[in-house]
Amino acid sequence: MSMSSSNAAAKRVLVTGGNKGIGYAICKKLLEDHADVHVLLGSRDPSRGEQAVQSLQSILPESSKDRVELVIIDTSSDDSVKSASETVSGKYDSLYGIINNAGIGFGNGFTDTINTNYFGPRRVCDSFAPFIIRPEGRIVNIASASGPNFVSRCQDKTLVEKFTSPLSFQDGSVTGDGIDKLDELAKSYDGQTDYGDEAYGVSKALVNAYTALFAKANTDLIVNSCSPGYILTDMTRGMGASNAPEKGTVSPVHLLLNDEMKTLPTGRYYGSDAVRSPMVSSKFGTGFIDVYKWTNLSNFFILALLPRTRRTCIRRSLNLDNGIEEILSCSLDYDVLQSNTINKK
Repeated sequence: MSMSSSNAAAKRVLVTGGNKGIGYAICKKLLEDHADVHVLLGSRDPSRGEQAVQSLQSILPESSKDRVELVIIDTSSDDSVKSASETVSGKYDSLYGIINNAGIGFGNGFTDTINTNYFGPRRVCDSFAPFIIRPEGRIVNIASASGPNFVSRCQDKTLVEKFTSPLSFQDGSVTGDGIDKLDELAKSYDGQTDYGDEAYGVSKALVNAYTALFAKANTDLIVNSCSPGYILTDMTRGMGASNAPEKGTVSPVHLLLNDEMKTLPTGRYYGSDAVRSPMVSSKFGTGFIDVYKWTNLSNFFILALLPRTRRTCIRRSLNLDNGIEEILSCSLDYDVLQSNTINKK
């Protein structure tokens, strides 16, 4: 096994779907701002992948051009992912991390969308995770606000409880980690007609649940998911998105490289600002609870629940200083029991 001296001790990172859009922007950000990172740019199309690598190499000094290389990988294919894994493991002893970015958008039906957006990261983690450094290697799964939005609209209370408390998939799990049960749910959509255009949201809700379960089963890794934000890419063109792909790099790069992540619980979902977010959207914006405001108050309270008190719904009445009552419907758990006052703009 041989490698150049410039990347012998580098943090090698696989970025799937790295040839365009947010994936390309992530690769560029890593190369420009983090000299110790070696990028394995994953692309299912060899020609487009090679063009992306050449474009990135053009911004690097001659001595650093070998910090980015192409890995041919189609995450929707078992054989392609296996081949890519064999190629990488045959060249390098280990990886520092993975950013599972490859995916497809709306309008592709349940079968293809879930195969790519959910089983894609599953394939990559199954094949590449054994080569990630331990402890503290990183996996970042690119999710979307469409996941929490789907859960918030879902009328199936049992499914909502599962998605908001992913470790509940471990109940009755043959493998013990709950991922087999999550796979069963994912496969149950196969062949269904997506009348409500829900496939994308379902796939991202599955990714968030998988992140929590995989993190629980791999406590020596730092595994999280995030939304990159509403970014203008081929996937969102014509849908009102206007943010440049560069804005979509903030959360993925933070989760991949920031030292703060070493001190935090793993298996979480983060927003595009790299702040922890819920797996369901609330009535008044994304939040861990639904706040049913009965009057216009200058302040409201958010109650967060400990994991060991995790249950779908806890309702309580709060008598505020002005004597007006608010009802808080708590639908998710959190890590610290706290009551924060938030000023309403």
